[in-house]
Amino acid sequence: IIALALVTGITWYFAVDRLSPLLDWANGFFPWVLETREPLTVAVFALVSTLVIACPCALGLATPMALIAGTGKASKAGLIIRNAESIGTAREVGTVLMDKTGTITEGKPRVVYHDLDETTARLVAKAEKESNHPLARAISALAEPNEGKTSDNEQTSDNLNTNDNENKNTIEPLKNLEERAGKGIFFSWRGDDYSVGKPADSARYTAHLEKGHTIVEVQKNSAPIGFIAITDPLRPDTIEAIKNLKSLGIRPVMATGDNETTARILAKEAGIDSESIYAGLRPEEKLEIIRDLQTEGRKVLMVGDGMNDAAALKGADIGVAIGTGTDLAIDNADIIIVKGGISKVVDAITISRKTFKIIRQNLFWAFAYNIIAIPLAMAALLHPAIAEGAMAFSSISVVFNSGRIK
Repeated sequence: IIALALVTGITWYFAVDRLSPLLDWANGFFPWVLETREPLTVAVFALVSTLVIACPCALGLATPMALIAGTGKASKAGLIIRNAESIGTAREVGTVLMDKTGTITEGKPRVVYHDLDETTARLVAKAEKESNHPLARAISALAEPNEGKTSDNEQTSDNLNTNDNENKNTIEPLKNLEERAGKGIFFSWRGDDYSVGKPADSARYTAHLEKGHTIVEVQKNSAPIGFIAITDPLRPDTIEAIKNLKSLGIRPVMATGDNETTARILAKEAGIDSESIYAGLRPEEKLEIIRDLQTEGRKVLMVGDGMNDAAALKGADIGVAIGTGTDLAIDNADIIIVKGGISKVVDAITISRKTFKIIRQNLFWAFAYNIIAIPLAMAALLHPAIAEGAMAFSSISVVFNSGRIK
């Protein structure tokens, strides 16, 4: 633009006599056309008009104003955008990878059955209190009143003698307590080693798995001594969210550390296709799935809430954390859902698409305005004051157009 302005000024200065017929003709249409043919005056007039009309305010505002409007709408929808690039990337997402517990489910699991003796139940509950995993919170409630064994028809019975406070309070401290991502809780007590986590053989728990229960097995010195069956229903918005993702042309995928039987039952209820289910995964395997999808040229959005999801959230093109999840998951996410479930992922993608539609409109009008106005200014047919007003109007139009994002 500077080069064009200089060329314009020099041309009018040295060729004003030859170009005067253009000004004479334009006098009948544009009342502000200069009547004087003094070279320097006409040259400065055309040069200034060219510079002013091309002031890049509209171009400079086109993208940030739309992004500000988009992130503002996202915040009202219950989404915190921590990384502006995620708004740009969300519109290109082709696959949404979702954890199960606490993501597509409510994250408020409860124990429906266990066959542990009283002492083991209290030991397991004490160990699980040190974990932030949603299942751990359910298991830790075993040490509380009215949280005992339940029958297969899920009718509660007060199995634990919770009134035996003296015995309950004298339980010895656990030793070597350790939580291993994707494996469970490990500890020692009275010389024995205990583990609470995935069952070594899920076949023995088929009756519970077919009900959609998650099974947590307790082992003592590497031998199973009991199990806990846990249920966690779908979030109210999950089914509709999966349906909406598909309508946007996006493939929803479940990636969970839970067993395949439970995963498939819940996935079917949610509307996730059978070929889009990955179960029994370790945290690093979730990341491997994301890498494989990215290698195929897909943009992947990962939704999770737990410590086991942190690596996958970081490795995905966009990481979305459920706000009620662990600090580690939230710290590794680009977007945080502060209220609601995965329906907010649909909101994020929709807002992204609308934001970039507005950006394209803003850029179009900014460029179109310049393409029309710059030649007029170079022809000395546009007054600098009118150019300034038009430039301001283009900036205002960009701002108002950005506000159309809903």
